[in-house]
Amino acid sequence: MEKSNPADRRKTMKKRSRAAFSHEQVYELERRFNLQKYLSGPERADLAAALKLTETQVKIWFQNRRYKTKRRQIAHELAANCTQTMAKKVSIKVLVRDDRRQYRTEELLSPPAIPLYQAYQYYPYTYCFQPWPSNMSLCPLNTNGN
Repeated sequence: MEKSNPADRRKTMKKRSRAAFSHEQVYELERRFNLQKYLSGPERADLAAALKLTETQVKIWFQNRRYKTKRRQIAHELAANCTQTMAKKVSIKVLVRDDRRQYRTEELLSPPAIPLYQAYQYYPYTYCFQPWPSNMSLCPLNTNGN
C-alpha cells in the first residue's frame, strides 16, 4: 500500500470559495446575534436549518461577528482615551485687556517655567489618528507673495 504525500493532496484539493450570504440570512444572523452572542449546539443547528446554511457556517459567522464587535469596542475605547489625552486645558496669560498691557517687558523675555518638551506627556505605543481638518494645511501657502 502506497502512502500519499500531503503536498500532492493539497495540489488536487481546491480552496473553498467564500460563501456569500443573502440579505435575509445576514439580517436573521444579525438579529439573533443582537439577542444572543453565543449559541448552543441545538440552537445553532436550528438556526442553520432555518437559514439553509451549514452549522459550520453559522458557527464561523458568530465567531467572526464577536471578533468584529470586540475590535469596534477596542477602537471606540482608544478613540475616547485619545480624545481625552489630546484635549488638555492650557492656561494662557492675558497680555492685553481693555487696550492696556497686562504684563511687564521682562516677563516676555524669561523662558517658561516648564520646558515645552516636558509639558506634554509621551505615550510611545498609543496611536490616535484624527482626520486632518480640510481647512488646514501642513504647508500653509504664503498668500502675500513673499
